[in-house]
Amino acid sequence: MDGSANRVFISYRRDDAAGYAGRLEEALERRLGHGSVFRDVLDINPGEDFVQAIRARLRGAKTVLVLIGPRWAGTDAAGQRRIDDEQDFVRLEVTVALDSNAQVVPVLLPGADMPPEASLPPPLRPLARRNALSLSDEHWDADIARLADSIGLPKPPARWPQAAGAAVLAAALVGGWVALRPAAPPPPPPAPDASARLLGVWVAPVRYAWGDRHTERFEFKRHAGELTGSASFLAYPRAIENLRIEGMNLHFQTRSTSSMNHETRELTRSYAAELRGQPPDEVLAFRMQSSGGFSSDKPIEFEARRLQPGDGASAARESPAARP
Repeated sequence: MDGSANRVFISYRRDDAAGYAGRLEEALERRLGHGSVFRDVLDINPGEDFVQAIRARLRGAKTVLVLIGPRWAGTDAAGQRRIDDEQDFVRLEVTVALDSNAQVVPVLLPGADMPPEASLPPPLRPLARRNALSLSDEHWDADIARLADSIGLPKPPARWPQAAGAAVLAAALVGGWVALRPAAPPPPPPAPDASARLLGVWVAPVRYAWGDRHTERFEFKRHAGELTGSASFLAYPRAIENLRIEGMNLHFQTRSTSSMNHETRELTRSYAAELRGQPPDEVLAFRMQSSGGFSSDKPIEFEARRLQPGDGASAARESPAARP
C-alpha cells in the first residue's frame, strides 16, 4: 500500500449501495493510486477485528464519503431501523468519522434524499448539516470529477503525450521489422464473447430449497464500456459484483445481509452461467450457491430466457410484499 493509503474511507450499507461503492472506489483510485481507498471488509485481513480495523482506518482517513441510498437506514427482521442500533456498523463508522478530523461528505445515490436531522440518532445528526453531493448513472464521470474536485483530490495524470511518443516509436520499429521479413498470415479470429449477447433482461422461474418459488430477473447493461447489471433474489434486485466473462461462460456475485436474534450476517450468492443456443431461443443455464448466512443450502440450478418485447416486464417481478 502506497503513501496515499487510507486517504479516502467509503462508508455504505451493503444491501443499499454495494455496486456504487465498488465503482466509486475504482474511480477514486485512478486518481490516488491502488490501495488509497478503504472500503470495509474487502480491505480487512482475515482474523482482524472488524470494529478495531474500522476505527484504525477512520483515524487514518482524510476524507470520509458516506454513501446514502434509498435503504441506507436499513431494516432488520423485526422491522426496526438498523441505524438506531448502537452496534450497527454503518452507525459506528459515521459516528467515529464525525468525531474525527476527517472531512465527512454525504453522497446521495439515485432515489435517495438527505435524511432530516430529526430522523437521525443523536450521534449522527451533525451529518445532516454537512453539504451533500449527488452521484447519478447518467452523469457518472462528471459527478465523479465534481466530487473529487470538491474534496481536493488531484486530477488524473495526463499521459497522452507520452503515449503518442510511444506510438510513433512503436510504429517505426514495426515498419522496419515488416520490411525485413515476409508478411505474416492473418491472426485467427477472436474467441466468441458472450458480453454483447447478454445485454438486456433475462427471467427465470426459480424454486428454492425451502420450497418458495420466485420469478427472478437478471438485467445486463453496458456502462462506460463495462458490463454491469443486477440480479434479483426473492424478486428483489441486487447489484452484480465481480462480473467476469470467459467465452460463453459468466461468473458474478451479489450480496445482502440476513438478521436473526439481533445478529446480522452477510449473505453472498455466487452465480455461474453458460450461454447456450442461438437467438431467439438462447438460454442462460445458471448454477447458484449461497454462503455466509444462517443456513447452508445446496446449490440450485435453473435456466433464464431473454425477456422479449411484449412479454410484459411485470411477469419478471414479484410483488413488493415478497421482498425480504
